Amino acid sequence: MVIAIGVCAAGMTGCNAAAVAPQAPAANEPAEDAAEETKEWKGTFSTDTFEITVPDELKDIVDVETGSDRIDIFHKESKDAGFGGLEFSIWAVPTPSEYAGGPYIKIGELNGASTFDMVKGEATEIQWDYNLPDMPADFQKIYDAQDTILASIKGINGNTYNEGAGMKGEDLYRDVLEKYVRAVHEKWDANKLEEEDMSPEFFYIGSETANGLDNIGIAYRDVNCDGIDELFVGDMADDECKIIYDVYTMVDRKSAHVVTGTARDRYYDHEDSFLCNEWSAGAGSSGCDLYALMNNSTELVYQFGYKYDEYENEEKPWFKSYDKETYESITEEEFNESFAMADNYVKLEYKPLSAYANETGNGEQKETTASLPAYEYPGPELFYYVLYDYLIKEYGPSYPDADVTIPCPVIIAEDESNKDDIRVWGDFWVLKYDLKGDTLENTSGGSYPGCIHVKSTDEGYEVTGMDVVGDGSDFEPTAKKIFGKYYDDFMKKNSDTQVRESTRAQIIANYVAANNLKITAYQDYGWDPVTLPEENIDNFYSQLD
Repeated sequence: MVIAIGVCAAGMTGCNAAAVAPQAPAANEPAEDAAEETKEWKGTFSTDTFEITVPDELKDIVDVETGSDRIDIFHKESKDAGFGGLEFSIWAVPTPSEYAGGPYIKIGELNGASTFDMVKGEATEIQWDYNLPDMPADFQKIYDAQDTILASIKGINGNTYNEGAGMKGEDLYRDVLEKYVRAVHEKWDANKLEEEDMSPEFFYIGSETANGLDNIGIAYRDVNCDGIDELFVGDMADDECKIIYDVYTMVDRKSAHVVTGTARDRYYDHEDSFLCNEWSAGAGSSGCDLYALMNNSTELVYQFGYKYDEYENEEKPWFKSYDKETYESITEEEFNESFAMADNYVKLEYKPLSAYANETGNGEQKETTASLPAYEYPGPELFYYVLYDYLIKEYGPSYPDADVTIPCPVIIAEDESNKDDIRVWGDFWVLKYDLKGDTLENTSGGSYPGCIHVKSTDEGYEVTGMDVVGDGSDFEPTAKKIFGKYYDDFMKKNSDTQVRESTRAQIIANYVAANNLKITAYQDYGWDPVTLPEENIDNFYSQLD
């Protein structure tokens, strides 16, 4: 059994070779303000915020030093002989940056007036007489009691210790997962995903089946060995479950994006200690690079890498680098050693994103918990009743079920000169909501700018079709064709979120009033709730002649 290793043979920074951060006190430095040796053994030792209990059978071989926020456990004989003797430390740290990079691993949180990370520290070098062939039996006895001592941690002076808190991915990355669920529901394209620091691969992965959430895999691993899970997002269709397209970590107790990959630039978990990036720049250039993820940071530190590059040297295309800036030529045999790295890629236990979405009530097949009436246009104009109903039925099924679907037409112009083809130009939104308390939370939806064609009949009105503006490079030419002389008005209103949100709020307020609902606001993901205005059902639109 080895307590800790300072530098591994390859000279790499990683889980088994973490460099001590300058601001973090080394774990083998005694706690500040160490208390004088206790004459009478009591077994309980405390700081200002927590206490531990040491088993009585260790009282003759252990030495315990306490400070205001830390307790150090020593093998007494080794310490007295000048060999350090540190077994381990327990430290209550206000901010993760204070211990990040040092020989510490998080074990839980201490909660009171403030939150502290509870971390365990171990020495970075041998702490007993190095002339001995083996670890002393008493040193081993104390070390073996470590779990018992850690289990005895108890918060004091208004603090509560929560073992394992702030460490498990299931508790840490809900905001990130909600973003992926939203991306699938709203059918974000590759450009939108990249704008949001998400892999464009998920546009294709999420479109492979009717429920795209089934195709995206999530897994949690502690790849920088600080006791805190990272989040990996990948493809459920990957038979080996090893490819990673997005990596997230925790920085100062908040989720943070680390890196994004693609099909030709993907990542792997290498031995739960490093991230390996396999890349390809074409048939004649490819390689792999090994990185260490720093603690409490999104920084990836380059370890070494290999590349095959015929463009640089067609006869000897094999290279190795230790900084990714300069490469040295190597033999083909040496280059082939890089293939062995793949043997150490971790097979991830990917769980489909749909499982998370269903657990949290945001999946496609979720059960509706609120009882809300279906939306019907509440005003006196039959024309708008038909138009709203068309939007709900035509585009509502494109999105996952929710408690209610409410359209939001931002009308640009109307032409009723031909009763067989009444035309309504606008930016037509269809949005879905779930009821949470007294707030409608938007779960999905989209925009369909264009022109709706309506026919007047003896029975009323019917929608005969709709011209919809195209996406991407087709947007401008199709918008100009469809909106014609109203194009400038459309572009002005299309970019004016205040106009759209004002219309949206009023439509929701009128729906609430018409159905006597106790709803006071609506809310988009990541935004504050918007308080609803007073209803104006009778004069929201003027009636067509």
